[in-house]
Amino acid sequence: MKPENAIGWVGTALIWLVLLLGASAAWLGEDALLKANAVLAAPVCLWLLRVMLAEQYAPWRGAMQFASFWMVFPLFKSIRQVWIHRVFDAELLAIDRRLWGGASLPEHCLGLESHWLSEWVSFGYAQFYFAMLLPVLWFAWKRRSSEAHCFFLGLTLMYSFGFAGYLLIPAGGPFIAFPSVFPYPPEGGSMTGFLVGMVAQGITGMDVFPSLHCGATLYVLGFFALGYFGLGKRAYLPVAAVLTLVFIPLLLATVYLRYHYGIDLIAGTALAVLTLIYIQKKRFGSP
Repeated sequence: MKPENAIGWVGTALIWLVLLLGASAAWLGEDALLKANAVLAAPVCLWLLRVMLAEQYAPWRGAMQFASFWMVFPLFKSIRQVWIHRVFDAELLAIDRRLWGGASLPEHCLGLESHWLSEWVSFGYAQFYFAMLLPVLWFAWKRRSSEAHCFFLGLTLMYSFGFAGYLLIPAGGPFIAFPSVFPYPPEGGSMTGFLVGMVAQGITGMDVFPSLHCGATLYVLGFFALGYFGLGKRAYLPVAAVLTLVFIPLLLATVYLRYHYGIDLIAGTALAVLTLIYIQKKRFGSP
């Protein structure tokens, strides 16, 4: 089996694992939205499975795989409620404190809190969805190109490792696990309030290690930057510049807003770098 096919199957298996665990947990609970999510995600995942079983590679398989990852993601909330009885926040906080001189990275950020800084990083954090979805739509349109194939292969790798991390090392994050240490929400204005409300709707309680907000955004940024510097694709330069402006406040937001530990960012960054190294070899045609 070719490496890209193996990556596709691993991603599909993780998607189905989350779907089955999440859907069964949703039906044991009383959250109507989670039940509806499971019902909507099921046909998408079935379609993905059919595509994976097809003899020929479908150009839109990568986009479907990304859509499936995002469709089943909310079901981590039901998995946490029913199947997860052990979280690793205490271990992640302890590691983080050792890494950053006795205080975790989000603890260091507590002293930076201000109204306008909260507004800036909250705006940056909210741009994650645009930073991901706009490139995905572009490469879905260009799905028959080798660039699109490489882009989606890297995204599948990122989300596969991310989902595996959530299942193996579930953790809720600083403000959920240690509310007395990390008061929440931070001081801010309308943008901060909007983000806090949006995050409240999407909290799963087990999706912090590794940080895909950090890792996936860095991967997309790196893909465009390396496409410009390594392949000479001039159109990629302005995209990389805009993504850099998004990535800086987004990266700070993950710890400033008490959503992630510093170790989550390290893991997400390492995952993005390793994925980019692998994808660059394919883009340059190396074996």
